[in-house]
Amino acid sequence: MHRVPPARRELRVIDPGQVCDATAVLADHGALQRSASVFAALGEVGRLSILLALHHAGDLCVSDIAVAVGMSDSAVSHALRLLRAQGMVTAHRDGRLVRYRVDGELTRRLLDVVPVEVAERTRRHETGAERDAGWHHG
Repeated sequence: MHRVPPARRELRVIDPGQVCDATAVLADHGALQRSASVFAALGEVGRLSILLALHHAGDLCVSDIAVAVGMSDSAVSHALRLLRAQGMVTAHRDGRLVRYRVDGELTRRLLDVVPVEVAERTRRHETGAERDAGWHHG
């Protein structure tokens, strides 16, 4: 049985099955709001740059992020606070440094499709851990 929301039953429905499917995917308002917040965060070039830098280079501290994305340390710190509040990045202490990393499956999946050609055209440098493990990037 197809369920059209009660407030919409008096409206003309051409394909009740598709309306039912469309309604079902929108039923979890909390998840929908969280997803919209992720998209909103990705909609600002500074935050998107920070996320792409972290996604493709790995854990970075504020000053390294600032150099990489061409922003001030304070602007990066502010953006990171917003991204942490959205659950898109996490921070962890590495000695006296605080390093940030991308967090959240939706965030990672979206960053995987953001201009793939940009990431593919770049050559990554090996991190100390990768060198020690014998990992190499083309």
